[in-house]
Amino acid sequence: MSSRLFGTDGIRAHAGEFPLNASAVAAIGQAIGEKLGGRILVGQDTRLSSPWIHSLLEQGIARTSASIEDAGVIPTPAIALLAKTNGFSGGVMISASHNPYEDNGIKIFSPDGRKLSDDAEIEIESRIAGIFGGSCAKTIDTIPSRKVGAANSTPWPSRYEELLLSHFPAGKWLKGVRIVVDCANGAMSQVAPSLLEKLGAKLTVINAAPTGTNINAECGAVHLDALTNAMRETTADFGVAFDGDGDRSMFVSSGGRLIDGDAVLLLMARRLKHHGQLNPPVVVGTQMTNFALERMLAAEGIALKRVGVGDRYIFEEMQKSGAVLGGEPSGHLIFSDFKLSGDGLLTVLKVAEATVAEHASFDELTRDWEPFPQLLRGVRVKEKVPLEKMPALQARMKEALHQLEGRGRLVIRYSGTEPLLRVMIESDDAHRNDRLVSEIIEAIGGDLNGH
Repeated sequence: MSSRLFGTDGIRAHAGEFPLNASAVAAIGQAIGEKLGGRILVGQDTRLSSPWIHSLLEQGIARTSASIEDAGVIPTPAIALLAKTNGFSGGVMISASHNPYEDNGIKIFSPDGRKLSDDAEIEIESRIAGIFGGSCAKTIDTIPSRKVGAANSTPWPSRYEELLLSHFPAGKWLKGVRIVVDCANGAMSQVAPSLLEKLGAKLTVINAAPTGTNINAECGAVHLDALTNAMRETTADFGVAFDGDGDRSMFVSSGGRLIDGDAVLLLMARRLKHHGQLNPPVVVGTQMTNFALERMLAAEGIALKRVGVGDRYIFEEMQKSGAVLGGEPSGHLIFSDFKLSGDGLLTVLKVAEATVAEHASFDELTRDWEPFPQLLRGVRVKEKVPLEKMPALQARMKEALHQLEGRGRLVIRYSGTEPLLRVMIESDDAHRNDRLVSEIIEAIGGDLNGH
């Protein structure tokens, strides 16, 4: 294999194509079984290809001394949490998160529920190459049609609910709270409505009827129009949209405002500080965190520590610094409760608890939140050429940084999960953002055409 299989969030590709064709998935299963051993908890989202990949992983793992415990359709954070608390040797989640249904992925968790280290991923990749005998099958496999739904007859979703609820007051403390829940036709379609109804919330549930091909389709955390439109037709206190595997959540207030991950970080940081629980006074964000959040936190004596994009890097910094809160604008929020990765349902419970305790709406709790205009565009690439080998881009970046000095930020990076070069500019002038991004994308096109 000439390049790494693992991106920032596991292995991800078009289902049926390498490295998610049949022979490769079986080899991945064998390598996982050899690395983790013991009992491995395996869950999946609602994509058409997820049961197919599950059976192939099981075939590969069966070649080793390890065995599978099937968790069925279940959110990614549940696999991490259940693996940690139930004595499993590790966990595997079959999902491509917010990607369209044609894609899929394999996320691997260690016994403590953390995502694997880079060294462990490299070790698994090396073993996969060894199983292939030095060559990788390039065949493209057809995904068999199977009935896909949200139903789950295993005990694991209930155990996940119990673990989440153990960190909150007992009883129906959400009684009377009206919530619109967009499940993205994904892994939260069963468990999120179940848990919130147990707490007494009055729900309007949308996009909770998976077909295998409608996960994330014009719905969920990356397509908020569905939630926004549903909110207009109700008198809900707030709305929440999950992504396909449930590790992120985005919100819409009763007033129709988008409440992204940065706004939730501000709300939660203030709440934790007020209760003397933000120790140290640090919030962990990423390169994509809006500068307005950094400025507003600083005004309250709270530092923002930026790391690379990806909740694994947020978690690593939280472990290193002792920070109790971190997250991304995309809705990945990490709390110190379980010392694990992002969990969209846990975030909903935290937010709901804040609105109930403060007797305040989302709009009231975030009334002063005003993000800097931010423009993010992606350029699809065939090859991830190192940025330093793109002279036109380098020249344009230098000029843009000069114009943004003291006024904003520029971030250019390759996606860890898709063949995209992302360009983000954030400043106090939306027109400047648009002009600079267009100029940078033009420079990127010139460089890429020369390769």
